[in-house]
Amino acid sequence: MKKSVLLGWMLILLVLSSTLIYLISSLLIQPSLPTGNIVEYELDIQQKNLALRQGRVLMEFFYGRNCKDCQEKISILESIANKYPDKVFLEKVLLDETPTRLHLIGFNITENVIYLQEKDLEEENVTEENIMNLLCEIMLYPPVECVKI
Repeated sequence: MKKSVLLGWMLILLVLSSTLIYLISSLLIQPSLPTGNIVEYELDIQQKNLALRQGRVLMEFFYGRNCKDCQEKISILESIANKYPDKVFLEKVLLDETPTRLHLIGFNITENVIYLQEKDLEEENVTEENIMNLLCEIMLYPPVECVKI
């Protein structure tokens, strides 16, 4: 009888200790974003969530090695990211074989409801005008340039 009680207490302590360790580690280890708002890799899910919680729009530019006009598209994206460093976070992701695509993720407000919104632009549609139109659509706090008179 004493052995089974002792074994039961050991199992309870094991479960409680693992829960306590998880709780402490989740409180102490917080994700952080890289300095600057332009990176050449894909952020992990915690970093993406952090950027979105800060009210930023994630611009994920996926391109392949044989991409046409990618340097021009990258310079447009970097220019926008530099112009709005507190509103946009740019990820430039070079993949082996992929169609060029710009994926935008941000929060939108419609009739007092906030929801996550995603938009995509394919290779030929990645232009400054199209990017700005989508950013103005999904930014929580769009810049003055988004106001159409």
